[in-house]
Amino acid sequence: MGATLPRVEDQDETAIHPAEVTLLDYVVGDLEHERSAEIRRHVAGCSECRERIVQLSLAMDELDRLPSAGIPHDVLNAVRPPVRRAGRIVPIALLVAAGLGVVALFQVGGLQSGEPQATGSQVVLETASDRPELVVTELLGGLPHDVVVDRDDERRIVVLVQAGDVAVAAERLSGTSSPDGRTYVVDVAATPAAP
Repeated sequence: MGATLPRVEDQDETAIHPAEVTLLDYVVGDLEHERSAEIRRHVAGCSECRERIVQLSLAMDELDRLPSAGIPHDVLNAVRPPVRRAGRIVPIALLVAAGLGVVALFQVGGLQSGEPQATGSQVVLETASDRPELVVTELLGGLPHDVVVDRDDERRIVVLVQAGDVAVAAERLSGTSSPDGRTYVVDVAATPAAP
């Protein structure tokens, strides 16, 4: 047959008392419901544990009245939060992505060696002619090009030339002078590459 535990009121001074840490958890309310009920039953019949609980409660009240002060490692963590792995991974990922972008740029041919290609320029054309597109064609000579006069602003002209000819076209069109003429803004741009 199994041994039965003595009832709480039958316990004497030799009975096993809960550890002081357990009693502190009971006072603070950090015990599970079942364990808390066991302690409550024990304390109901044990004057020594009741006295320890009173002493622990008074000590907790005194501690609650004390001003709080940061522990040195807590203060340091507040100033300098701990480094997390994600904080290290993001900069590394950005560096890897930038490196891959540079490699892809060279692989696709984005940066080609050779002479630099101008993509556009803007010059001022001064002429007395009422047909500035004809003056542009004359100044460009045999350079292949297309001339478009802006419908909304007849003083703006767009000249499309091959990518390698932008600088030459801009140089030929600049420097015109006509004291009795009109001023035109000429945008020299490279023709889009054929697919």
